[in-house]
Amino acid sequence: MAADHSLAHSVAKGAAALKKGKGAVASSSVLRLYTWQRPTISFGRNEPVLGVYSPDSADIRNVDLVRRPTGGRAVLHDAELTYAVAVPSRALGGARETYHVLNRALLNAVRSLGTIADLQGDLTERSLPVNAGPCFQGPAAGEIIVDGRKLIGSAQARIGGALLQHGSIMIAGDQALLSTIGPSAHYYQPATLSEQIGAVDIERLGNVVIDSMKQVLGGSWIEGEYSADEKQMCSELAESRYATDEWTWRL
Repeated sequence: MAADHSLAHSVAKGAAALKKGKGAVASSSVLRLYTWQRPTISFGRNEPVLGVYSPDSADIRNVDLVRRPTGGRAVLHDAELTYAVAVPSRALGGARETYHVLNRALLNAVRSLGTIADLQGDLTERSLPVNAGPCFQGPAAGEIIVDGRKLIGSAQARIGGALLQHGSIMIAGDQALLSTIGPSAHYYQPATLSEQIGAVDIERLGNVVIDSMKQVLGGSWIEGEYSADEKQMCSELAESRYATDEWTWRL
């Protein structure tokens, strides 16, 4: 989460410098793809947690915990590919338009693998409230679904002059643990790529996501490394926020 935040901060910084006409600074966007070393629950930035999830639960001790910089509801990250995109806040027309454009790119990516995925509902509908239960319990408008079940869950945040959108592309597994330790006694199995197309090549999945995002975002693309400033900010954010119980359990 600290890495996603620091990349968004860099995009915001570049956009601000360009707006002020400082030198040859160019506005840019960033796509990051990653997986998880251990099963991890991430809570939404403003999601109620204390009194809803128990830090003393035996089940919760077997997973890592973090709170995202973005909104939305709890997600169990495990057998998935996680994506993060940071763009200048007005590059794609604002938060709602950015959500639509990026989700359309993700939809094209998973369809190219042979899924029968589609977009949920009317994009003018309001988002689900943060106390509506785990993220994959039900799809919100504009999210990618298969037969009414969520395949990709996404969330956004504005960080300075940048919009960060990141989310989980479900490869296999389920979200059952959240129903065991959380507020809902009901469990809804999310859609997964493996049930749609069989064994998933993670490298191929990453490549089709990259290709779809290239078509949407345009421009020239390079595979980069974290800058020294991004590494420092990531470390500082982890120490002061994302690795602390005060942040994770703050609500």
